[in-house]
Amino acid sequence: MAKIKILPEILSNQIAAGEVVERPSSVVKELVENSIDANATSITVEIEKGGKSVIRISDNGDGLSREDALLSIERYATSKIFTGDDLFSISTMGFRGEALPSIASVSKFTLTTKEKKSQIGTQIEISGGKVLNVMDAGAPAGTMVEVNRLFFNTPARRKFLKSEKTEAGHIADAVSGIALGNPDVGFRLFFNKKLQKNFPLSDGLYQRCVGVLGKDSANKLASLDFQDKGIKIQGFCTFPEITRSTSARIFLFVNNRLVYDRGLVSAIFQGYKGRIMKSRFPLAAVFVDLDYDKVDVNVHPSKRQVRFVDHQRVYRALTQAVASALSASQTRSVKFSKPAHDLPKPVPEYHPRFHEWTQNESLKVAEPALEWGAVTEKGGRPLQALGCVETQQAFKLNMEGPRILGQVMGTYIVAENKDGLMLVDQHAAHERIVYERLKKRYENLDISRQDLVVPETLDLNFKEAALLSDILADLASLGILVEPFGGNTFVIKSVPSIIDEKQIKPVVLEILDNIIENKMESSTEHWLDECLILMACHTAIRANKPMVFREMATLIADLEKCNDPLHCPHGRPTIFSMDKGQIEKLFKRVV
Repeated sequence: MAKIKILPEILSNQIAAGEVVERPSSVVKELVENSIDANATSITVEIEKGGKSVIRISDNGDGLSREDALLSIERYATSKIFTGDDLFSISTMGFRGEALPSIASVSKFTLTTKEKKSQIGTQIEISGGKVLNVMDAGAPAGTMVEVNRLFFNTPARRKFLKSEKTEAGHIADAVSGIALGNPDVGFRLFFNKKLQKNFPLSDGLYQRCVGVLGKDSANKLASLDFQDKGIKIQGFCTFPEITRSTSARIFLFVNNRLVYDRGLVSAIFQGYKGRIMKSRFPLAAVFVDLDYDKVDVNVHPSKRQVRFVDHQRVYRALTQAVASALSASQTRSVKFSKPAHDLPKPVPEYHPRFHEWTQNESLKVAEPALEWGAVTEKGGRPLQALGCVETQQAFKLNMEGPRILGQVMGTYIVAENKDGLMLVDQHAAHERIVYERLKKRYENLDISRQDLVVPETLDLNFKEAALLSDILADLASLGILVEPFGGNTFVIKSVPSIIDEKQIKPVVLEILDNIIENKMESSTEHWLDECLILMACHTAIRANKPMVFREMATLIADLEKCNDPLHCPHGRPTIFSMDKGQIEKLFKRVV
């Protein structure tokens, strides 16, 4: 007797359902995508008890004839592809011919449909994959699919479903995502006969984005617009101050198909590099359009995964699109404007200690070769106290830009411009300045080195030593000259001139730790940039470091010249600002 047997069709469909129908939201996704392929302009989704009891999808699409309706419930029956070549140029949402029979095999299933040209419709009733009834039915043009008691005949699957609230949340996310990608289609979502979401046809893409991403994204969306040799990227991403702890609010569409791709998420994150903190994620709706034969959507039955023919090119394009959009919009919030003419100006008084400063026109373009905390009173205490009138008055004679008011908590610089108050984090700001200077010098091959009087010794383990050996040339290009000293020992001979030699050993060790922990490749642009960030972090002026007015003004002037003055290289904000209106509301001067 043969040990190998052909599975019954119903059992085959139930196995297929395990891949296509993971939970109620999977059913909703498959059925709504069918409605879109049927050219529907209005789709209604009705859910009861989180989809465990009832899922009903109705549309005003093309509808089906009786013959096509019967064929649609057969496995591998599809109107989307006909040849092998079609499989590699798919332009529709569905194509596999598995969704309807898979859903019908694990539920009480009813399909009611009518073509626009027909006078009568067709209704098919199925229970657990068995056709119970086929009849004529009076129905409006379009299709309605009702799924009752999902997984009633596969109790092992049903018990793994989450609470009604959780399953409803997944359904809401699925509908929101599809609605976002199809602004030319109206959607309504009902939970237990109550309207939960409504996306009318009058919505444009921007309105859909605000409706899906949340009201806090309104007026804080950067527009994506990129096109290059067959790749087109459009959509919106939030300004860096709007983030979440997960990537759940990043909606990715490839040729209008809602997908999830780790590479695309990573590319978006790279576009935000230096603007948001690690472990924080932006909100975005990204549409990537490319030739259909340049992407494979037949990766998994759920059709959520894709493969690109040239994935690196797509990822680079997306990173560039995001970075460009953020750069174009970053000047919106904080202005390094000159003080308003009507601000009170101090009367200058001669003071010998600062007379040289007031006569020096070069202060208008402050030089970076400034030793922080160098100018002090006779007793050695830095002149940084808030309200030090003689310092402020004398320094203000030739100063341009925000008016420095002082330093608070030894960490934050307070300044005033015509729009209100600025509070600057001195460490984050200086870190941004040093990082951009290091990066510019590296890109221009202008890294100047200084030899260490006493070389630093590194005693490493085998893994660290092997890694360091691989990146010696790359470190040298950054100005860090390291040489083997036998076994697992190395010596640091020279460092970039901008770096304090006392801080170079921790920098090198942290570089190795980061490469090992993050499993980064040993010679990539990514980790070299991380090196520059580490070097800037270790070099920047620390918190709780007193500063004099000249130092504070120089810092803000240098920060203004940076490409991204609003964030440190790690993504932390450098500046907090309050305009006059916000301050007056704070003190109840205005409502």
